Amino acid sequence: MATEKRLSPLAIKNAKATTRDRWLNDGGGLFLHVRPSGSKAWRLRYTINGKRRVKNLGDAGVVSAREARDAAHKARKLVEQGLDPIEEEAAAREAERKELEQRRTFEDALNRWAELELSSRKDGGAESIRALRKDVLPVLGGRLLDEITRGDVLDALDGIKARGAAIMANRTFGDLRQFFNWCASREWVSDSPLRGVRKENIGGREKERDRILSAGELIELRDKLPGANLEPQTVAAVWIMLATLCRVGELIQARWEDIDLESGTWRIPATNAKNAREHVVFLSDLAMRQFAILRERTGCGEWVMLSPSKDGHIGMKTITKQIRDRMREEPLSNRTKAAGALILTGGAWTPHDLRRTGATLMGELGVLGEVIERCLNHVEPSKIRRTYQRHEYRAEKREAWMRLGDYLDDLLTGRSRKVVNIQRA
Repeated sequence: MATEKRLSPLAIKNAKATTRDRWLNDGGGLFLHVRPSGSKAWRLRYTINGKRRVKNLGDAGVVSAREARDAAHKARKLVEQGLDPIEEEAAAREAERKELEQRRTFEDALNRWAELELSSRKDGGAESIRALRKDVLPVLGGRLLDEITRGDVLDALDGIKARGAAIMANRTFGDLRQFFNWCASREWVSDSPLRGVRKENIGGREKERDRILSAGELIELRDKLPGANLEPQTVAAVWIMLATLCRVGELIQARWEDIDLESGTWRIPATNAKNAREHVVFLSDLAMRQFAILRERTGCGEWVMLSPSKDGHIGMKTITKQIRDRMREEPLSNRTKAAGALILTGGAWTPHDLRRTGATLMGELGVLGEVIERCLNHVEPSKIRRTYQRHEYRAEKREAWMRLGDYLDDLLTGRSRKVVNIQRA
């Protein structure tokens, strides 16, 4: 291509539009196409397989003359090889489109993980997926999974922490770490972007709760419950959790078919237990009286903690929320007017603190640690001991629950001056 045929920068700049298309020759089949509208574009004319073709190389206001000449040179090389530049470009675009279709977005992968992994959790992963869809999907949902960086994920988690939900940030981080490890195991990503990141880097180290209600606080609780404007079944639940060491979720999901008030037993099926191990609780007189109150309320229905709508059990967070609302200094709008009604001398408390308090009381009443662990339905950490020591401690557990129930009855009715120093535990 002769140099003198190339358009000068001034010629390109001053090319004027007319009433007809203008084709200003730059040499080698490259033209500056000036439309009547005044727009200018680079076009390459060539012939392949007997067909005349015109390839668009871009707007002249965006693509410089040098860039257009380089693109034209590459296109001519393809023509020399018997390849049509237009068809080659279309094929490349189609291949890229198919590759993008095969690459998963974060949302696609998350939904697949929820279906295959989260669904096996006790709650079907409902709480985890709710948090992820609320706080992470709006940030990362449409992004290609293998392009997400550590910084992208941490930005999403920082947003959770910024609103004062540090513990929720840690919970979400834990779920995301499992999710990315799962993706890596399937080679959807080369490695987890959260490898090496710890909870301390997200929401900070969580302080382990050690709240135990003292004997005086239990009496204080007895006196405050009637005026706390709680549902009667929630009041009964407080004493059941304390007397049986059960978890709040185990009580909420309890069915009457699993409770035998004649023999004084409560079978917690594996599906309701945190460790997926069936657990039998022996009911003290105190616990029996509270279950009797609930039985009178629910009649012959299926659920012990019957929903007001009578179509299932109450919500999994109902009891915790009712108690937490009565720990607030100021009531939330449209919530209980009994704010602060259940704050005790030692401060706020949670339903799980009742479980810890009951276990501590057992220890102070002389129950062996191994028996208390089984009353809590904790799994023996040693695999060898789990394998070879099959003793169920049924008699010992029954005695432990009866001893705890008798003590609580004496304490709450004032029948005994016996004092147990549970703060020392």
